[in-house]
Amino acid sequence: MMEASELLQNLRLIVRDEMTPFMERMEAGFDRVNSLFDGVYVRLDRLETEYQALRAGLARLEARLDRVESRLGNVESRLSNVESRLESVESRLGCVESELQLIKVALARLEARVSAIETRLADVEGKVDQLASQSEIIELKQEIAMHKARIAKLEARR
Repeated sequence: MMEASELLQNLRLIVRDEMTPFMERMEAGFDRVNSLFDGVYVRLDRLETEYQALRAGLARLEARLDRVESRLGNVESRLSNVESRLESVESRLGCVESELQLIKVALARLEARVSAIETRLADVEGKVDQLASQSEIIELKQEIAMHKARIAKLEARR
């Protein structure tokens, strides 16, 4: 019979022979897993870089958005000011339109009065012309009377 040390030695050889391919397969598996982990680390590193770039880009966008919001606030304030000024202008325009309407009414009255005055003036001018004719007739009659008186004197001298 074999001794215990020989048995142990044979057992070790058997285990080694059986375990070596298993260990080689395990080492190959671990190498593959390590390669996969290396790939994962590369991807994680790339993702971390992209994440940092995205955070920086987001920070820039937020800063720009803050500037835009500030400018928008200024624009809204100015628009509010313009709206109030426009309301004031519209109110003043309403007053001006009311005054214009009153002026139009007054102008229409004045035009009617001027028309009436022109009519009366035309009548007066016609009467003046008639009076001038009558006055000329009177003057002519006076001259005729004077001439008749002179003729009568001349006839009386004869």
